Amino acid sequence: MIIDAHVHIGSDVDGASQSMQKLKRNMRAYGIDKAVVFPFNEKGDLVKASMKLLEQKSTSIIPFLRFDPKRMAPERLEELLSYHFYGVKLHPRAQRFDPLDKKYYPLYRKMEDSGKPLLMHARKAMPYSPKKLRVNGKYSDPDRIVCLAKDFPNLKIIVAHFANLSGHALNMIAKEDNLYVETSIFGTTFVVRMICENLGAEKIIMGSDAPYSDQEIEMLKVMKADISKSEREKILSGNIRKLLSL
Repeated sequence: MIIDAHVHIGSDVDGASQSMQKLKRNMRAYGIDKAVVFPFNEKGDLVKASMKLLEQKSTSIIPFLRFDPKRMAPERLEELLSYHFYGVKLHPRAQRFDPLDKKYYPLYRKMEDSGKPLLMHARKAMPYSPKKLRVNGKYSDPDRIVCLAKDFPNLKIIVAHFANLSGHALNMIAKEDNLYVETSIFGTTFVVRMICENLGAEKIIMGSDAPYSDQEIEMLKVMKADISKSEREKILSGNIRKLLSL
């Protein structure tokens, strides 16, 4: 089985888009059995966009809840997590929030209580990026995101984009039982093998970040990496199936 643990659907404010029809067509073409799906950084209400995913009756679609923490009350989140969402996706840069701000800790506690994992966008701010992106980008710094693991030891956190290959973040992921890393964008066959050797295959989850990257390309990075069959199976589906109790 192959599961893509990072897929966007809808239309983003940056112009990117992907329809459910196109996603399912690509999944069939590439042999991907299931996909973790959540909205882009939509112009409208992220919660409403997430709720539409629950209307999908396809066994291949695994809906995640996406929301703006600045607009979410703990009680409302508890209610939403009682629905058939399998996890939560948060994007600190896009929603412009500091994940380590204590005012959001009640939200993490609700996620922790639910037993559902959190997939967090992670990328270091680039010095040559526009000033606005550099300021907001610090919120997505993987070195900050992994700090949540110790404060919420029962919250399973998946750090996206190979944690931007941050040495500090990867060391934390190796040490903390509730931290995992997702493979999209920054992965190569060499990186997959290297991280597998240092973290262990049980810490790695395959994702594509489609349509920002291609599902087939991201899948092949794992398929062609110089790792064992059992390690490959864990990365391609075993680990995420365990996290989501599939």
